[in-house]
Parts: sequence; structure tokens; C-alpha cells
Amino acid sequence: MKSRLLASLLVGAALVAPLCAAAASISATYHQLSGSQWFADFVVTGDGSPSVINEFTIYFPETSFASLVLNSSAANWDSLIVQPDTGLHSAGFLDSLALGSGIATGASLGGFEVKFNYLGQGLPPALHFDIVGANFQPVFSGITVAAVPEPEVAWLMLLGLGAIAGARVRRQRRVQTGSAT
Repeated sequence: MKSRLLASLLVGAALVAPLCAAAASISATYHQLSGSQWFADFVVTGDGSPSVINEFTIYFPETSFASLVLNSSAANWDSLIVQPDTGLHSAGFLDSLALGSGIATGASLGGFEVKFNYLGQGLPPALHFDIVGANFQPVFSGITVAAVPEPEVAWLMLLGLGAIAGARVRRQRRVQTGSAT
């Protein structure tokens, strides 16, 4: 019985662990200018993986975006835009490189603004991004709208799993006590 309870708790911890994992994040706020013209404000947050963000790339799918323009970039960052190319089936992208110190764990940096034509309907979709390491290889990838849950959410899930496990133990004890009499 104790081994089943321990196994249940370990499975619960394995399910909750990804919610507590540190990761970089990029949030996007979209503003429609007129018709198909939009702009996006990007905020990059260092949440531990890697410990300092010195470069990132945000991708704009060629089937949904056109006419990318860099409206602004954060101070001390070198940013460039590459246009999407439907002929090559190649996404466009914003690439930004820190010229000084990057974004440390727990810090956020905004000021990255891209204007574009959105070729789809409704709001622009989530965009893929890479955090690039010193050797110019991706060290972390994500999606701009994907949020890493707050630690409180993970603790609430763990508390709920503990309550379920506790109820199961009490129920098993009642069954064992009832069968013993």
C-alpha cells in the first residue's frame, strides 16, 4: 500500500515538474493599424534557461506575414528583419543580438516592435522563437503566446494531487478496517 502511494506521488511530481521548469519567454502584444497592417510589441523575459539571453530570433511564417518592418529595437541591441519568402517556403524573422549585457534571469526587456501585413483572418497567431547561444545555435525554443504557469499554479496542482492521494489512503483504510471486523 505504501509503495502504491509513493508511486502515485512520484507520478504526480513528474506531472507537476514541467510547470516549475525555468524557461525564457517572449510575449507579443498585437495592435491593428488598419486593414491587414499590424504591429507587434515583443517583451523578452529571462527565466533561467539560459541564465543570460544575448540573442533571440522570432519567426514569421511566409504564408501569413508579409512586408516586415523593424519599427524599433531596444537600446544596445542590434536587430534585423529578413522578409518571408513564399517562393523558397522560408519564414521571415526578427533577429536581435545584445551589443552589451544581455537579459539576465528575472529581467525583462521590451522595445522590440515589428510592423507587418497579416495575410490571415482574426488576430495574428502565436509565433515560434529561438533563444540563441554563444555558438549561434538554438539553446531554447518556444512560442510567443505560450505562458509558463506561475509557481502558485504548480503548488495548487501538487496540493490537489496530495488531497486525492490522502482521500485514497483514507478510503483504503476504511475498507481494510471494515473487512477486519
